Amino acid sequence: MKIALADWKINDIIDNALIIVAELVTNAVKLGDVFHLSLSRQGDTALIEVTDRSEASPDRRRRSLDRVDGRGLLLVEACSRDWGWRLEEPGGKTVWALVETPDTGAAPPCGPRM
Repeated sequence: MKIALADWKINDIIDNALIIVAELVTNAVKLGDVFHLSLSRQGDTALIEVTDRSEASPDRRRRSLDRVDGRGLLLVEACSRDWGWRLEEPGGKTVWALVETPDTGAAPPCGPRM
């Protein structure tokens, strides 16, 4: 993935994209299922998609200080321009995220949206 983003000359989003991929793939693996990772370019934006065979909706949990998990989708939200999910036919779902190079030329660190 890093090579593709570098080849596409959108290096500024590599760190955010890696965080998103790690979180989405982790969620798919936790379901104990096979998954498919897809990366495509749309101008200065990368579309990351992870498809698995589970139809369970992604669960964006509230933060809890006494849990070590449950923050993955919060990170995806913080590191992407937008994200969402859709059901697939004949089954399963795809969770996607758009990662964009800002006008300043450098991707912002993952953090809360203003």
